[in-house]
Parts: sequence; C-alpha cells; structure tokens
Amino acid sequence: MTQFYQALLRDGGQRLGPRLRRCFAAWAGIEDDGAPHSEHSRGRTRIALADSEACGRYTHDVPTGGGRLRTTATWAAGRKGAPSWVRVTVEGDLDEAAVTAPGFMGPFLATGRATDGAVPVEAGPHLVGPEEVKELTRWLAHPDRAVPIIVLTVDRNESGLVTACADHLAEALAGVAVVARLYDARTQDDLNAWLGPDLSVFGGGLRTYLPGLRPGEESYAMRHQPRGGSAIRDQGVRALGVVVSGVVELSVHRPLPVDVRQSEPRVGRVLAGALAPADLHAPPPTPAAIAVPRAAKVPRPRETSAPTAPVETPARTAPVETPGPPVPTASPSETADPRSEGPEPAGPDGLADQIAAKLADHLEDGVLEALVDMARGGDSETTALIKTMSAHLDALTRAVESAGLLGASGPDQELERLRRQYDQLELDFVELQERDRKAQDRIRWLEGRLAEHADPVYGVQSDPDPEGPWEAESLMDVVQRARKRLRRLDLPDALDTEVSKLDVTYPRERRRWTGRAWDALRALDAYAAARAEARFTGGFYDWCSRPLPGAPIITPAMVSMKESDSVSDNPKFYRARIFRVPAEIDPSGSVYMPAHIKLQPVGSPAPRMHFLDDAGGTTGKIWIGYLGDHLPNTRTN
Repeated sequence: MTQFYQALLRDGGQRLGPRLRRCFAAWAGIEDDGAPHSEHSRGRTRIALADSEACGRYTHDVPTGGGRLRTTATWAAGRKGAPSWVRVTVEGDLDEAAVTAPGFMGPFLATGRATDGAVPVEAGPHLVGPEEVKELTRWLAHPDRAVPIIVLTVDRNESGLVTACADHLAEALAGVAVVARLYDARTQDDLNAWLGPDLSVFGGGLRTYLPGLRPGEESYAMRHQPRGGSAIRDQGVRALGVVVSGVVELSVHRPLPVDVRQSEPRVGRVLAGALAPADLHAPPPTPAAIAVPRAAKVPRPRETSAPTAPVETPARTAPVETPGPPVPTASPSETADPRSEGPEPAGPDGLADQIAAKLADHLEDGVLEALVDMARGGDSETTALIKTMSAHLDALTRAVESAGLLGASGPDQELERLRRQYDQLELDFVELQERDRKAQDRIRWLEGRLAEHADPVYGVQSDPDPEGPWEAESLMDVVQRARKRLRRLDLPDALDTEVSKLDVTYPRERRRWTGRAWDALRALDAYAAARAEARFTGGFYDWCSRPLPGAPIITPAMVSMKESDSVSDNPKFYRARIFRVPAEIDPSGSVYMPAHIKLQPVGSPAPRMHFLDDAGGTTGKIWIGYLGDHLPNTRTN
C-alpha cells in the first residue's frame, strides 16, 4: 500500500482515547457503543474500533476509484508521565491520490492542545499580532519542531481572501502543519526584520517554513518555498494546491520518534490480549528473565487411597458433554436445544471462553495434577488419566461442531482476519529484526572490549558507533546518512527517485529494508577502507565470508557478484544495469554493474542495490549505481 498522509501528535490531555474515538466514529458516520472491540460494515466500507486502558486503534477502510483507501488512527499512553502520542495515516492501493487531512482531525485537535513535540498544532489558523510575533519566532526557530509553519501576510485589498486561504490550509493540513496569519503590516515588518531579506514574506503572499529554520545561516533559503500574492489573488484557494500537496508529501517522510517506533508494534498485541497494557513500553526481556528455573518435582506419597479419587474423575466429568448432542449425526432441530440452555455466544472468541469456563468448573484437582505430572514425565497411571480426558474433550469437540455453534465465516471476514494477522506479523518481524541488529552491534562492541584487554581470541578492537545502533525510518534517511558518514562510498543524487518511490509506495515494508540497507552500506564502506589501506585482499563476497574481527558485515547470502546468463546476454536487461561512473574508471562515463545486494531475497517488491567495486582501483571507492525495486529480468517481464 502507498502512504499518502501521516500525522504524529503529542497530547497530554485527559481521556485521549475517548476523545479521539468519539471524533473518529462521528466522522465515519457510525453509532459507537463504546465496546472495547467494535466492528461495523456498510456495503464494502469497514470500520473497526479497538481500545484498552493504555492504547487504541481505529480504522476506516473504504473503496475508492480503482482500489481502497484506509485511514488508521493509533494512540498510546506515554512512558512515565510523558504525553501520549497519536499517529494518523492514510494509505491505499492506488498509484496516486490527492489526499488531505481526514475530516476528524480538525474536531479532534479542537478537543485538546496537541503538539508536534515542540510547537502547538491546533484546529484553525493562528492570528499573529505585534504581541505574538516573539512567540511565532520561537516556534520557527525551535530545534525540535517537526511540522512546517505556513505564514500568510497582509493583503490590504483582499483581506477576506487571506482569511479564506488560511482557513482552507488549516483544514486541509490539520495535524501536519501550523498555519499563522499576520494581523497587520507592523507585524509583517517585525517578523521580516527577524527573518532577514532572504526569508522574508510580503505582498499578500505566503511562505512555508520547514523544520530546521536558521535565519542568517541558511545556505539555500528557497527550500522554504514562497507563494506570491498575485497568484493567490488571481486563482484564490486553487493556488494553494501545490502548497497542500508539498506539505502532505513531506508528512509521509517524517521519521517516527524512538518511543513511537518501539511501542507502536506492541499496540496490536495489547489490543488482542496477547500483551499486558503495562508492557506497552517495557524493555525487551533479558535472557535471565526468560530462563525461569522449573521447580523440582516433589514425589507423591504412596497411599492406597490416592489413585481412587482420580480414577472416578471420568464419571464426574460427564456433565462436560452437556453443551451439545453426544453424536455428530444429530439433526438441526436437535442441535438447537443445547444452545437455548444458555446465552448465545457472540462468536468463536465468546464460545471459547464459555468452553474454558465449563472445563474449569468440572476438572478435578487430581486431573490438573496429573496434567502437570504428565508434562514433567509422569508414569503410566497419569497417562491413562490424560487419555480419558482426551476422549471426553474429543466428544465435546464433536458435539460443538455438530451443533454448528462456530458458524461459517464468509470469505470477506476470513480475508480481513488474515490481513490483520499479516499486518501484526509484519510489525513483529521488523521489531525482531531491529533487536537482532542491536544485538550484533553489542557483540562487536564486547569483542572490542575483550581485545582491548589483550585477549588474543577476539582479534583487534573495533571502534563502536558513539551514538549506538542507529534505526532509520526510511530508505532516504539511510541514503542521506551514508552520504555524510561513509567516505568510501559514492551515492549519486540519481538514486533518490527510486529510493523515494520505495518509501512512499511500500510504507509498511520500508522499515524491513532500512536496517539491511544501512548494514550493507557500512559493510561496503569498511571493506573499501580495508582494501584501500591494504589490510584485506579479495572481493566484497570474501569480506562477508571472512571479515576482519569486529568489522561490519552482512550475510553472504545477500551478496551476488554477477547476474545470470539470461540477464547478461539480453541487451534490454543488460542496458538496465548500466550506471554512471567517473571518467577515471571508464572514459564513457558509465559501466555495467552486475554486482548487487538483495535487501529482500524473493517476493514483490524485492529491492536491490547495484554497485561497482573500485576499492582496489584508481578511486578506492564503492560506486552505488542503483537502489530500488528489482530491475527487469526474465521473471519480471
């Protein structure tokens, strides 16, 4: 699915969940009964509301155009008194869509005082007069600001038009931008005096100030895009389309804070009851906490009367069979009676709870002890008891199936259930992958400390990252960081188009690839440095198979130093793998790059990173030619 909109807010007010849920349900047009889990269907539109005491998630899935559009609002209580957070996303299986803020964002923002973590994000535009200019400049210069601030100036001839434009921008960009309208010319002059001539705004126009604003120090002031007053006067609110689309696109690439990135994958497990709400922000369990010692087995006293009570258990557990008929051949009319003896279950979950309660009422302590003994290697007497209970449980299962209590779920419900399970497994996999990367970095650091204390087994000491393991939110973050940090790599600007396409088109999968991409680039950089300094001989595949102690690597299965003959011998596929290089490598300025790294081995998409190894050549660098979805081959065509 492609992500079209993303808002991330902090809200320290009371009863965040009920406020957000009330606004979401009103926007979705449903009557909400406040149940912890509630699902509604209207034609092909599906709405699901789920809450716990610590978090909640609300989804609105609607058909549109040639696909579907899904709006999701997730919230969770903050850690140790910190403000709660809210994340709202809009995504769909459409190639492109003109998406603005969902309709419930404005009413929700009006219920409290949300922020982006640094500046207030409100439902409407701010009216800024001479007394509020200093506060506006503090917002603009705040180093932790994450949302753009759009400033509209005074138009003496069209004051009503400026007001209408401010209202339109505040509604379309609710949650992802702050809109400020200057009150008069004096306010405009005071603000421009602080901004300086390169960043000023005037003449009834507007300007979008991105995060990281530094008046007097901007190397490229035009990144804070202005919109002239003449275009607004000629076209009205239609002239604001480019502003809206630019800010919404920026919101999609906004990286998630660490606490949100760690706790959001657990929200689904909390709502499903698989995780306690108190564990929403808990750190991962240590091996010592997982390895709980088993209590020693206490021998049972040998008494003549001891076996008597358990042996009589089957006769006393006979009432377990009462929820349904005793045989599977019962007629439909006969199977209706047992259900009338108690409340009709709401579904498979409710039925499971009732069966569990029945079993708990009828199981004797002796049978429970027998189950425990059996698990710990009991004797034949215990085995006989287990077989007896198993026979009764089989009879109960047949009775339930013949009664038709479970019902038949339609294909749509089954598909929705599988989709939810897949989404949760996707989040779990990403979380486990990030933990594994952290563990590997920790191992390398520990090996370095051992080497520092002259332990010859662990080779040389490696220099750990002073900032600890880094977690990227998008592939563009990885590329930008590599350009700044990894001196032995060259990543041209031509990569950005395909990299951004992966980020936007596959928002759920991109975090799966970011760690692998960063690890691969670090390994390439370390390999190039070792080759250039004559500390290593061999190619990159050899480096991953036999690296220097403590050096970053990736698994050799991710590396392929050539393409198949069906690709190399096909002119069309061959040309798709030709990328630019400097003239000192090849006078033509481009070469064929068959060597690549598989960020995902199979499936669709299956991103690839193609590179040229010149670590032992004239430049001493690795040249990255391509980072994007799988290039064409016999399987993709």
